[in-house]
Parts: sequence; C-alpha cells; structure tokens
Amino acid sequence: MTFLLASCSGYYPVHVDSADRLTGVWTDWSGATVEFKDDGRFTATGFDKEDIVGWGCTGFAEQQQGTWSPAPYSEVTFDGVDCEDMSLAFYGSPSSFVACFTKDMTAGGCTHEFSRQQS
Repeated sequence: MTFLLASCSGYYPVHVDSADRLTGVWTDWSGATVEFKDDGRFTATGFDKEDIVGWGCTGFAEQQQGTWSPAPYSEVTFDGVDCEDMSLAFYGSPSSFVACFTKDMTAGGCTHEFSRQQS
C-alpha cells in the first residue's frame, strides 16, 4: 500500500527567534510586499488592493505600516487599521519558510504566503 502526502508549503509551524531571519522584503503571488525591519516595524504595499489578511480587516493604506515580533505565532498590529487579533505565522522548515498573516492558525494555512526575496 502506498500513501501520498500533499501539502502547501508544508504547513509545519516554524519558530523564528531572531529578527535577522525575518528582516528584508517578502512578496506573495499577487505582488504584495512586506518589508520587515529589525526594529519590529514593517511596511506593506498592496494590502489595499488584495484581500491579504481577510477576516474583516478594513482600512488598509496603499503603503501600510505596522509592528511585529518574532515567534512561531507573532502578534501583528497595523497602524490605523481596524484589525484585531492578527498573527504573523511562519510555516515550512527552519531553513525555508513562508510568512503569512492570519487570525486562525487552525484554518489550514493562509491564502497569501510571503516568501523572502533573495538579494
């Protein structure tokens, strides 16, 4: 008997314990970007055009600012946006993982996965 296991991005939680593993520009399939800075801030673009985080969050600007903290499920805040209880989740493997914004970690992943751009 053969078993096949398929998964999108592995959906295994990854612990990101340092800012240097996250800082830089990340993009998703829609062209939206997030630049995570080592001071716990981020700048996002494209969130006003796509339903990146969904879940009833409204009021995103063309260039959105916010804060984050490294952890397996980090709390995220968006400056001036009506969006509570948002988390930043990391999935994949310790050497190759994606980041996504979500309110429900048990929902089976995210519709917009952000991958780090290599320089």
